[in-house]
Amino acid sequence: MTQKSIKKNFAYNTILRILNIIFPIITFPYVARVLSPEGIGKVDFSLSIIQYFVLIANLGIPTYAVRECAKIRDDKDKLTQTFQEIFGINMLALVLSYILFTFVILNVNQLNSYRKILIIASFNILTTSIGMEWFYQAIEEYKYITIRSIFVKLISLVAIFLFVRDENDIIIYALITVLSTSLGYIYNFIHVRKYIYFFKRYRHYNFKRHLKPILLLFAMNLSVSIYVNLDKVMLGFLADDTAVGLYTAANKMVKVILALVTSLGVVLLPRMSYYIENNEDILVKRLINKSFNFILMISIPATIGIFMLAEAIILLYAGPNYIEAIPTIRIISPIIIAIGLSNLIGIQILTSYGKEKITLVSTLIGAIINFTLNLLLIPSMQQNGAAIGTIVAESSVTIIQLIFAHSYLKGNVKWKTICSYLFGGALIVLVTSTLKYLIANILLFTFLSVMLSIFAYFGFLYIIKNEMVYEMINKSLVLIKRMFANYFNRRRKNG
Repeated sequence: MTQKSIKKNFAYNTILRILNIIFPIITFPYVARVLSPEGIGKVDFSLSIIQYFVLIANLGIPTYAVRECAKIRDDKDKLTQTFQEIFGINMLALVLSYILFTFVILNVNQLNSYRKILIIASFNILTTSIGMEWFYQAIEEYKYITIRSIFVKLISLVAIFLFVRDENDIIIYALITVLSTSLGYIYNFIHVRKYIYFFKRYRHYNFKRHLKPILLLFAMNLSVSIYVNLDKVMLGFLADDTAVGLYTAANKMVKVILALVTSLGVVLLPRMSYYIENNEDILVKRLINKSFNFILMISIPATIGIFMLAEAIILLYAGPNYIEAIPTIRIISPIIIAIGLSNLIGIQILTSYGKEKITLVSTLIGAIINFTLNLLLIPSMQQNGAAIGTIVAESSVTIIQLIFAHSYLKGNVKWKTICSYLFGGALIVLVTSTLKYLIANILLFTFLSVMLSIFAYFGFLYIIKNEMVYEMINKSLVLIKRMFANYFNRRRKNG
């Protein structure tokens, strides 16, 4: 199989992440105003419940399968057999998940009012499993993933504006939300025969060799999922749908930025596994260094920017009905740094080296902290209590992983570079504070704050010759000059 370019993979994955940023930026302000915090809360509470059954259906397969299939992607026979073994385990887990879902929906009385939405959302359990997104990530088909996602997102975008018209359209919104992911996964299932011998059968299958790492990663994913989805679930049970809606408004904008920060990590996992399998230690070290610096370079200014623009973001993004979410978004904003680093260390580094147990320990501790703080804080502080629980848990996970992964990161952490990012972040505080004093119009204030903050931050890094920014801007300038030169050359030739 042809070796894909990391730069191209990153470009495609960045396009996909930007699409995932643009899509909610366009749709959520409309939906938030049409459905109100309570309506948004109902849908997001139901989707959070379903995520646990999706997790059971997938076990630890996505992360494990990317790593294992990436190692043997050049051998179509081995790749096919490994795929069939993992997919077979996935189908058994899918059946178990639906059995548990049926039991829960019939026996938990508190879920009766959510039953219709839950049944619609349960379609995600099936499509996520048969969608095998992990396979396309393993063979680094990010171009295909991006094009497919753009097509599906466009259909969903049109559907939301056509069919979600008032607060009674909660079921329609839930259906469109589910289809926005499910349609792509269904096509994945059809398209996979291009890369493997889907119907070929082998004499000997070894399902057992996959079970231990898959179950270990499942335990890790379960513990992560506790503090990713349990916030909304516990808010739904301990508070109300409105609190879930307010938390969703704050959390969604932060997660939109987080998607961009973690985009590099998705690309790196298959490549990191491939290099480790082939003992390319120098290339591994180079990948770790670049990704660590990239995450800090993006996450630090993003966190500071969201904190400073919290009021403007909530008012523009969700509307005045969500004004109580302003403290929530400020509390939760540092999660961009915490998850960015834990994604790199826990998934890209430790998992690539087969150190899933370390990641499991850290996430279990984080899950316990999150559950405990949610239980204590949500009844009195509602969405703000959930935000505190999340940020403390995520920070704990990151700190534990940093301690355990110190040997892999040694030489990659340069305090001088980190200080330069913090100083650049201070410039963002200066820019936004000055503009807030000078400009009353919230839309103009937000636009100028974002533009001037980007200019100040990256301009400063360019002046001090930050390696990554300096190279990126210089290459862009060369490309622009070349484009202009080609344009004027064509003009001369044409006369």
